[in-house]
Amino acid sequence: MVDIKAVSNTIIKGLKQKIFGKSSYGNKDWTKANHKWYEEIHNSNNLLHTNFIEYFNQLKPNIQSVLEVGCGTGVYPIKHEHMFQNLDYTGIDFSETNIEYCKTNSKFNFKNGDFIKMEIKEQFDLVFSHAVIDHVYNIDIFLTNLIKSCKKYAYINSYRGFFPDINKHEMKWRDEDNCYYNNISIKQIKKVLLANGLSEKEFIIRKQKSGQTQKDLEAQLVIEIIRDSKN
Repeated sequence: MVDIKAVSNTIIKGLKQKIFGKSSYGNKDWTKANHKWYEEIHNSNNLLHTNFIEYFNQLKPNIQSVLEVGCGTGVYPIKHEHMFQNLDYTGIDFSETNIEYCKTNSKFNFKNGDFIKMEIKEQFDLVFSHAVIDHVYNIDIFLTNLIKSCKKYAYINSYRGFFPDINKHEMKWRDEDNCYYNNISIKQIKKVLLANGLSEKEFIIRKQKSGQTQKDLEAQLVIEIIRDSKN
């Protein structure tokens, strides 16, 4: 006999998680200020982060304000604090515990909230985000909000790999981590970028080596946006 109440509860839970999002979205390492875990993930993708740091250093003379979307426990503003000296850095994360950890261990500005739902009225010279877009519950809105927050440059990557052939994002819910694991469609990303007013010369969608030893994650997705002030 089917337990109607149990089925109903499962459906309601799924709707909250998959459609609306919720404060408990994500696994315990994401939400419980596990700084060691964040550092391990960061270090396992060393080539990807080396590439970003080189990219950042080239841009630094042209930027004054920086927004990191999905700052976690602040690996960048804490471990790489020197990068942001004399810059206006802001980090956003959906975990209140992570943000409290950042505020305790860093002098920079931090905000708690769901970036997909937040209204960010200001723009930043550089917006960057590491391994967030591959776990959000609405990829297109996430990217749209990121574009709106970007005044000059943006750097977004996905740890899930590089998928040039799929036509639409493949969003796969994982119960044990309480979140999506998304394979990002380059074709769909391009459509969103163009729909938000960017010209093709204002963005690059490319493959980048990660430093991962897993063969399917050796090459990962990087999106670079360079806004043309003349447009």
